[in-house]
Amino acid sequence: MGPVEIRVLWERVKAREVLEDWPPGRALEFMLLRAFQLERARVVWPYVNDTEQLDGAIYTDGLACIVETKDHAESVGFAAIAKLALQLQRRPGAAVGLLFSSSQLSMSLVGAVSVHPIRNILLWQGSDIDLALQHGMRAALRIKWRKAVERGALSYRLQKEDFS
Repeated sequence: MGPVEIRVLWERVKAREVLEDWPPGRALEFMLLRAFQLERARVVWPYVNDTEQLDGAIYTDGLACIVETKDHAESVGFAAIAKLALQLQRRPGAAVGLLFSSSQLSMSLVGAVSVHPIRNILLWQGSDIDLALQHGMRAALRIKWRKAVERGALSYRLQKEDFS
């Protein structure tokens, strides 16, 4: 798939279409990892590991990231963060978790992340994915990383102006 097909797939995922060729959640997972790969990031997918299930890994712009995707109609809760945080504890401290959700992030999740000692998971919701696909996945990741470093904003919502 190229960039156009990725955007079409994203629109279908957002519309909650039943994607017969994809097991539940896999279309979002593939789409995001492929979008990074198209921008020349090194992507490991499928991610094979004997002890845990990971959706993938991305290496780009000096960052090493493990990816978790959630494609649910309902808001993502704290359990997804807790799982990703445990996976990150088994990795070098510089590893970053990327949690992508096709839905909105619950206010309780955003609030919990802002006070929890987790500092290396960046949260992405549908509007962030929209902008990232328009302006570049790697550029979006750099912006989110910068906002996390400068503001401690792990759930920073991308704005169109961020890409100017």
